[in-house]
Amino acid sequence: MSAWAHGPFDNDDALDFIEDLAEAPGWRTITQALDHVSKTASYLEAPEGQIAVAAAAIVAAAVGEATILPDNHRELKAALGAPPEGSVALARSALARVVAPASELDELWQEGDGHDAWLTQIAALQSTLSKAQ
Repeated sequence: MSAWAHGPFDNDDALDFIEDLAEAPGWRTITQALDHVSKTASYLEAPEGQIAVAAAAIVAAAVGEATILPDNHRELKAALGAPPEGSVALARSALARVVAPASELDELWQEGDGHDAWLTQIAALQSTLSKAQ
């Protein structure tokens, strides 16, 4: 059974990403995922988008509330420490790319009835990240 809901960790790709990160916490994995999506000019596949949303949520949790993280990963904020310089802007850029045209993830949400709820989650992450800049 696969997970699929509007929260940043409510899908299999995001869950795998945070599980792997919990085993080996490090900002490099997060910033690489964000950087890749931010620089993708071609069609953005859904798994990459889902990982970028999860990575941006981890940055948002680091600069804001750890409650963004799943209950079983709240300790990740302390394990990672402060995010590196530029990671907040990178997270905001990646989120903007995920909701831009040529994003499979956005297209998939538009096909269902949860697009507004998903966009609300993205906007909440953007808001948290904006307050940190």
